[in-house]
Order: sequence, then C-alpha cells, then structure tokens
Amino acid sequence: MLHIITKENAHLHWDALASMHQLRRAVFSERLGWSVTVVNGLEIDQFDLPEAHYLVHYAADGRVNACTRLLPTTCPYLLADVFPELVDGEPPRAPDIWESTRFCADQATAPANIAAILMAGMLEFGLFTGLRGYVSVSDIRMEPIMRRAGWNPVRLGGTMETGTDTAAAEWLEVSLAYLGRVRERAGSAAPIIANLDEIDQGRIAA
Repeated sequence: MLHIITKENAHLHWDALASMHQLRRAVFSERLGWSVTVVNGLEIDQFDLPEAHYLVHYAADGRVNACTRLLPTTCPYLLADVFPELVDGEPPRAPDIWESTRFCADQATAPANIAAILMAGMLEFGLFTGLRGYVSVSDIRMEPIMRRAGWNPVRLGGTMETGTDTAAAEWLEVSLAYLGRVRERAGSAAPIIANLDEIDQGRIAA
C-alpha cells in the first residue's frame, strides 16, 4: 500500500517525510551521483513546494523505501523551468496536468514490482483529482520499465545527455484502462493508496 502526503495532512506524517528525503539522498546523491542539494542528510530541491504531493511506500521497519513527487504544472516545475528544451513547443501548464519527479526506490527493501505500485498510485490519484495526464523528465531507461508496468510513455520531444543519463520528457495519460492494467502488474485489484480520505478532493492545489 501507498500513502499520500500533502500540506493538508503533513502533520500526520512528519517522520515519513523526513525518511523520504533521506531515501532521496541515498538514491540520487549517493547511488546515482547526481549533483543535488543535501541539507542535514535530506535531499531537498526548489520543487519541494507547498503544492507538492508525495506518494510513499513503507518498508517493514516503517522507513520509506519508495516514493515519487507529484506537482501541478501551474506551479514552477522541473520540465518547464529546467528542461524546457526537451519539449517540442511549449511545456504544458494546466490544472489537469501534473508532473512526476523524484521517482525512486531502495533496491534492497522495496518490492520487485514497486514501479508498478507507484504508477498505480499515480493513476489512482490522477483519477481522484480529475487529471488528464502527467509529464515527467525521465532517464530513457525508465521507458521499458513504464511499459512493463502497463503504462505507455510518449516522448514530448528529443533527448538530452545530462552527464549522468539520457533524459527525455514523457507524457503519461491518466485513464481507467491504464489503471486496470497497471494495478494488474502491481498485483492488486483493490486501491493502492491507503489514505486518500485524509485529503479533501476539492482543496487540492492545481
């Protein structure tokens, strides 16, 4: 199961938020060698805004061992503000298009199908919120992982060498059909997000 953490329910999940930022440090700074900002052991960037929503998965010991960040494209966001050249034309800015970034997992403790679990959570949240789709700046090695999970990424432009990987901007459509496919790959016919009742659908920032 996943949990979603927002500014609305963050007071219930302070430990999980800290654990998530520690996981991001371990993955992006230590394992992948990205040039990211680490403060007091936590990886934090300029897109950890109040509008950000976080999907997290817990290990048996209670620590976060997988996560992704979801952010409305009406806010500053990675694709539009850092990598706009990855899009043929203008990067989208619309209340029903969000961005997924900081998609990661602890390889030692996360389930083998964690990518499908996180993507099923993204689709559940997207349908809950009324989204058309997500955009993402991804290492192109994520594309076959997305397809194996049952979701079909569509490139929005060309690729770019970042120094650590080859990046592309991806479009991921939100639909009931994709949710069914991805839930099947995640091994669940039931909802993946355990705590959608903690957030008010009408108050989600977009």
